[in-house]
Amino acid sequence: MVGCSFPPEYICQDCDDGASKCGMCAIDGHRRLPCHRLTKWNGKSFEKRSLESIGLVFGMNHSGERCPHENTGSGSQILTVMDTNSLHNVRIGWCRCAGAPELHDQLLNVSLIPATTLRPVTAFTFRVMKLFHMLNLVGRLTPWDFCGMIQRLTDNADSRNVQDVYRQFNQIQRQWRAVRAWKRAGMTSLNAESPIIGIGMDCVSCPMPGINIPKNWREDPDAGVVLHIESISDDLLVFLTVI
Repeated sequence: MVGCSFPPEYICQDCDDGASKCGMCAIDGHRRLPCHRLTKWNGKSFEKRSLESIGLVFGMNHSGERCPHENTGSGSQILTVMDTNSLHNVRIGWCRCAGAPELHDQLLNVSLIPATTLRPVTAFTFRVMKLFHMLNLVGRLTPWDFCGMIQRLTDNADSRNVQDVYRQFNQIQRQWRAVRAWKRAGMTSLNAESPIIGIGMDCVSCPMPGINIPKNWREDPDAGVVLHIESISDDLLVFLTVI
């Protein structure tokens, strides 16, 4: 950065500026971007480096800054995080303030889905879940192949030594799919005692008087002839046929 006196050794592969920075400047520019990948010039070539390896701590609940009470508990923790560009080791600085959310809620607040709500050690970004969901629907990509792709993005030369997160990912992608279905169905709570608030939209293919069929459709002179049919195909798509 301008005015920095330290040697610029690092280049971020995921930032578009392509600028060389020192370690401190690289950390300052990535406090909210822990899943970017760095390379370091060793005098002969560029070597892969992670932001965690040069000291970045991704702080929870304090706009990326570290909680002043972080060391009240067990201190910071390294999580394996899957993003669209690879697997990452991310050092998480938990918020230990009074009344702070549970650990899994802190991750969800920064768009990270923990593999478990108890002592999470693996997490997945919302970005990677959205990407897989679309690839699965459009390209029929399986969770196994998607995890294999991410492993090769992490280390294409020796992907077998990359951490295997297939079991965790397969479980989370099922939960993601279910939650998305609940959202689209208008479910705002899974608590049976909570009032049901409908936020879902009506099906545009179902017969709705005054919208896609006439209000007085029962009074049609051709009442003896079938005019409107609700059809259900084998792929569960519902559509309206007007004869």
